[in-house]
Parts: sequence; C-alpha cells; structure tokens
Amino acid sequence: MKKNTVLTALLMAMSFLAGYSQQWDTAHITAGNSQRQYKTYHHQSGQQQMKVVLMLHGLGGSMNDVDLTSWKAIADTANMLLVSPQALDYTVPLAGNIGACWNSGIVLENTPLGNLALNPDVDDAGFLKALIDTVKSRFNVDGDKIYVCGFSNGGFMTQRLICEAPGQFRAAASASGTKALAIQNCAGKTIPMAHFHGTDDGVVTWQGVFNSGIITAQAGISVDSLMHYWENRHQSVYVDSVNFGSAADPVWMTHYRYAHNGRERTALYKIHNGTHSWYNYANTNNKFDMALEMWKFFLNQDDASLSIAAHKEIQFSIYPNPSGDQLYISTGQKDWKQYRITDFMGRTLQQAAFHNTAIDITTLAAGSYFLTLTNENGLNYSTRFIKKPS
Repeated sequence: MKKNTVLTALLMAMSFLAGYSQQWDTAHITAGNSQRQYKTYHHQSGQQQMKVVLMLHGLGGSMNDVDLTSWKAIADTANMLLVSPQALDYTVPLAGNIGACWNSGIVLENTPLGNLALNPDVDDAGFLKALIDTVKSRFNVDGDKIYVCGFSNGGFMTQRLICEAPGQFRAAASASGTKALAIQNCAGKTIPMAHFHGTDDGVVTWQGVFNSGIITAQAGISVDSLMHYWENRHQSVYVDSVNFGSAADPVWMTHYRYAHNGRERTALYKIHNGTHSWYNYANTNNKFDMALEMWKFFLNQDDASLSIAAHKEIQFSIYPNPSGDQLYISTGQKDWKQYRITDFMGRTLQQAAFHNTAIDITTLAAGSYFLTLTNENGLNYSTRFIKKPS
C-alpha cells in the first residue's frame, strides 16, 4: 500500500510530445467538514468532451503517486482529463498516524488493537461523487465517459464506488485491492470491471489478507471470489486468456477475458510473481503497463474499433527503440500482410502493405506508439516503440 517504484528514463521518454503541454493544476473543494485537495491534468487547452480518469492512490500515499505511473503519458495522446484526489490522514488509536487512507469499507478484525475500521468517519464516497460533479462543472468533459481506477487501498475504494455508485462511472479497474468484506449491498446496476493482482503480493494477498508486518487480518474477499462476484453480476462467461511475456520472465501477466453479449465485461490480469507494486514497461522489461491495459479496457467498453490490436505474443522485434525517422523490423516470418501504427487512443496514424523491414516514420510526432503486424491468417501482433524528438 506504499508508494510505487519510481519510473525510469524509458517510461519518461513516453511523454516526449511536440506542442503545448499544460502542467498539473491543484485545487480544493469542501466535502463534509473538510477541505479536500485534488489535481487535474490534460494535454492541450481547448480540448472538448474529454473522457475522465479518476485515479486513487494507496494507503500512506498521495495524489502525487499518479506521477509514478504512465497515466500522464497516456493523457498526452488522448482526449482525457486525469484527476487524482487526496485521501485524508488517519490516526489509529494507540498506534498513531498511518498516513492518507480512503474509507473503502475495510474493517480489520481481531487485531491487537481490536476491530480496526480504516477512516470510518470520513465520507470518501460522498467526496468523490462531489468531485465528479465539480469536474463536470469546471471542464468540458463527456459525463458518460468517466472511469475510475485505484491501487491497493485505492483499489478497495474503487470497488466500493462501483458497488455503491455505479451510475457515476462507465468502467472501473482495481489493482492490488479487492472488495472490503463489509461492502455487501451493491446497487442493481453493474459496470465493466477489471482487476490486477500479483500472485506474490504480501501486503494484500491473493486471499484478501492485509499484512502490514505488525497487523495481519482479512481486509477483503479473495481475488477468485471477486472475479466470481463480478462474473455473476455481469452474467459474463470466460472467453480466453492471453499472456504478456512468459514464465521465462521475472514478472509476466495473463489477461483472462469474460464476455457478455460479445463484449468483455469482466477481466482479470494475473501478474505472475508480482508483488504489491504498480507495474509498467520500466519494471516489466517492456512486457506490459498496467495503466495502458486499464485504458484499453476502458476504451473497449465504448467502441471496439478503438481498441489497440489484440494481445498476442510478439513474433518480431524492432530497432532502434527509441527510433529516429526509420523503424527497422527483425522477423523470421514471411507471411506478414500489412502494418499499422496507432497511438494510445487506438487511432491509426499509418497503415500500408508490409513489403520490407524498414518503415518511414518521419511524419510522426515525438511520442510513444504501437506497431501492429497482421499475418495471412488475420492475427495481429503488436509491440510498442518510441519516436524521438527531431
């Protein structure tokens, strides 16, 4: 539940984009009896009908933890408003201040300090609903395209929000935090939900047990129970699974897809050997990025044509990466039919028949993109590359 690993220069390079880029804006609203702080970011002035992503930090973290993810880099190429709110500090009787904490419904039972509810007197659900109303009034956003995601304690808070106020959101994603045991009576409406969890998470285990090193107690339901819960709510059925990396990698991920009426509604991203960490390209050897997979899941709920190419094991390599004006492809296969270059919104920027192993990318602005090759059987294979500034 602590802050995540600082991104390396590889991830920082994702934000090299031409043109104007605004900085984070910090603001306050009054919710309950408290002044609550949040910050927002969008790439360009004058953007209209922006999608909204609400990102919730973990226990002991802050609204600045979003800077340790690639969400800002995604916002640099998407018509998106990124919103990161701040939880209030929580003081545990006889133990002291444990830092910022969302009232996600967690009650740790039978601890040395008795039954311990986390920030029970704070109406965080009310604050976040008020924050959404404020964002709608301050910015030109699409009120039907608001998404929420969170890490650890923020993941638990995400589950509480989509259980109690699903009408506020189009889709949700939680990471390293399941649904608190006390959250029982969910609203009738359901929204698409994705969950990310490491198999070796020792802080919030796969079984939903919280372990601080001092206190060990059940915080929420297990990952398996969470998936069964949402699978049943969505009346979705298992479709297939795809891997990001393989067992030869220190950390790799399997994406399990569950669909209803032909559309993925429930998803589990199982991070093999994963701990209680936020994973991105920098610490997965360029295999996967949690923020990007969340964004792709969100986009797929509205228009499947916007989805970035189907996830398959990469059958080719590219160089150099980052690239200049020429992108070179190393491949042993002979049956490639075409290539396509897309941005983080899934928009096609270049597409042509595949004839040779060099692609001219002179017209692309500096930034991060996806190259997809399609073979004779219509299967797509994708990888990410970075275009350097000229």
